[in-house]
Amino acid sequence: MLNIALVGLGFIGETHLQAYNSVKEARVHTVCTTQVTSENKVNNYKVVKEFDSVLADPEIDVVDICLPTFLHEQYIIRAARAKKHIICEKPLTLTEESVKRILQTVSDEGVRLFVGHVVRFWPEYQKLKHYIDEEVLSNVNWFTAKRLGQFPTWSNWFKEPEKSGGALFDLHIHDIDFAYYLFGNVESVYAIGQQSEEGAWSQMLTNIRFKNGVQAAIESSHEMPNGYPFTAEYRAQTSKQTLSYQMKAGSNIDDLQSASQSFDLFNDEVVKPIRVSKHDPFTLELQYFIDCINENAKNEVIPLSDVKYVIGLINSIKKSLETKEVVRL
Repeated sequence: MLNIALVGLGFIGETHLQAYNSVKEARVHTVCTTQVTSENKVNNYKVVKEFDSVLADPEIDVVDICLPTFLHEQYIIRAARAKKHIICEKPLTLTEESVKRILQTVSDEGVRLFVGHVVRFWPEYQKLKHYIDEEVLSNVNWFTAKRLGQFPTWSNWFKEPEKSGGALFDLHIHDIDFAYYLFGNVESVYAIGQQSEEGAWSQMLTNIRFKNGVQAAIESSHEMPNGYPFTAEYRAQTSKQTLSYQMKAGSNIDDLQSASQSFDLFNDEVVKPIRVSKHDPFTLELQYFIDCINENAKNEVIPLSDVKYVIGLINSIKKSLETKEVVRL
């Protein structure tokens, strides 16, 4: 049984806290936060305000970092030096230089690091990966994806691009990462977008050419008006087939249970509705990470080499946004 210290209790921290209730062979031992909004959320756990208390506790095996992005590097490095395994919410960090420092430290200290690219565990997205790997969808040549919502309301630090990276790193990275998971290395990117008053990239559309010939168009936005449902969708096409998924939930993805969804495989004139298990993706993700630690198993779903590549890819998209030019990788 692994003891978890959950660090940060914002939106994603609360999501992880709830997910751990269904994770086997692990339990939340300590919650480290300075902002407890409801005692009911944490009354079954040890609560501390200082991260040093977590690092000094020999009972803690794993630190789950659910803090603002600009804090990730320093907290990961401190946890690694305290010989704690680490789970970190995406994005890992904002720059390639920061990634190198993080990966070097966890390697030097001999601890495990897992990064929460949760879309790789989303059942409808897992189904697409399975269909491509098993050639149910053979020779996909066109892929589109969207992720649209309002600006996150749970914290003000999102407004500052040097702290959050804006929608580019917070939202766009989900589908960029998943497209890389599907199709591999990228040949070039070209992106258009708009910036917020603070200078953060708040909505964007990226065209990607993969080295295997697949072309993709991926759109993300934090600029949708109030009342517009949080929307996630994709379409993967071959010359004869299309797999299409659409989901519309509540504002800021806080109402997935009542989301409207469609998921269909179009094969010539035949339309086949696709059914998937309704397992919580965050639970699936955290269970996988815990299993990797307990079994000393290789992380084959989100290897750190993928995390490093995707941060580089996002920064190439950022360069394209800034220069208004095609960026070749």
